[in-house]
Amino acid sequence: MKTIKYLVAGLLLASLSVPAMAQTSQADIDAITKVIVDAKGDAVATKDQVKEFKKAHKKDAVALAGLGRAFLEAKNYQMAEEIANLAIKANAKSAEGYILLGDIASAQDDGGKAAGFYEQGTYYEPANPTSYVRYATVYQKVDPDGAVAMLEKLRAVKPDYPVDAAAGRMYSRNGQLKSAMAHYDKVADPTTIEDYILFDYALTAYALEDYDKAVSLAQKGIQKYPSYGAFNRVVLYASDKQKNYPTAVEYGDKLFAATDTVKYTASDYTYYADALLNVGRIDDAISAYKHITEVDPENKEVNKLISDAYVKAKKFPEAVAAYEAYLAAKGDECTYKEYDNFADIYLEESEAATDEAAKKASLKKAADIYGQIAEKFDYAAVYALFKQANFYHAINPDLKVGLALPYYKKLIDKIESQPEKSAGDLKKLGTAYQYLAVHYIQNDKVADAKQWAAKLLEVRPDDETEYEIGRASCRERV
Repeated sequence: MKTIKYLVAGLLLASLSVPAMAQTSQADIDAITKVIVDAKGDAVATKDQVKEFKKAHKKDAVALAGLGRAFLEAKNYQMAEEIANLAIKANAKSAEGYILLGDIASAQDDGGKAAGFYEQGTYYEPANPTSYVRYATVYQKVDPDGAVAMLEKLRAVKPDYPVDAAAGRMYSRNGQLKSAMAHYDKVADPTTIEDYILFDYALTAYALEDYDKAVSLAQKGIQKYPSYGAFNRVVLYASDKQKNYPTAVEYGDKLFAATDTVKYTASDYTYYADALLNVGRIDDAISAYKHITEVDPENKEVNKLISDAYVKAKKFPEAVAAYEAYLAAKGDECTYKEYDNFADIYLEESEAATDEAAKKASLKKAADIYGQIAEKFDYAAVYALFKQANFYHAINPDLKVGLALPYYKKLIDKIESQPEKSAGDLKKLGTAYQYLAVHYIQNDKVADAKQWAAKLLEVRPDDETEYEIGRASCRERV
């Protein structure tokens, strides 16, 4: 049963498991755990400290299980198992040793063996919820109904335990979100369940795109567990999805103020920045984007996001610089679409320019990018050459001058060389043929004009360009 250890890992740290113990025992457990973990589970290096601990707590099954769990954390499964058996010997009626043995088996991907130990835990200590929850967790993928049945047994022996919340959590971790929500929704008062489970409830609602519920649950969590900063993350994400950007910013601010309780992700900064952009705080958004590499150094999309933000701020030189960094990071992973988007920056710049010369300069840069696309990506060459020719025509629409002429010729050569031509290809050919025909007639080169007009009629039989050329030729003879 692969990945079982990951399913159980979260529960190992939860406060579901261990009954209240003497303060001295817990302090001792914390101390020995640090020693063992720092020594990476080396039984020889920690021999004396472990011996002293066992002597002090030889009849305390809970403390001994804590010792064994320290070795489990350090991945010394042999020592963890030895000590688990000592815990059982110290108190055969305690579930702690059996739970530890189950956790050891689970960590080694032996779900069947783990479930057997957890079931023993339910027998020896029927009111301890941990055995039931652990059993359900390892069985959730292979037998979800059996897992739920075990949780129902827990409800029978401990009616006050939040079984529906535990079942919801179980289904959620298994990716069965609708089933998870069905169980979560049975919880009468969400504020009665533990912080990490309530967070999962809110996150499940978000994943199911029930953003109102996600926000409501997360806000309840913030009120009940103010130190659990991740609840702010749910409100940030859900509010951004709802386009409620002021609220998203508000909770994004709170999320990034909770520096001691939250481990930030790239998505945190991305959603926060998006909300900031949409409330007009562009510089703050760019700053948020720049933090992404702190938590995700391999992220190659950061500079594109920054570039988009600069475009929105109409800071085009900065947008170009950021996008060039993005292209460099992507390297050979780039498709023609990345360059297509690069050209769009210059189009935006052209539209924003008030000076005609500046407009044309930006259009030329866009056109040149399409020339690069044609060279780099043969599969997109027809598209790119057509765009390039059209941009040069836009720079100077005077067909007599014919600034776009060489680019339309490149387009013609490319399409005509293809053994098969799509309807779109033929349409582009028609545009190119017409441009050349009109250019040549305006320059009194009738023979050339007729040549291209004849080609035009092959792809556009109803076109009247040849008729107009004929009329012009007649006027010339008169």
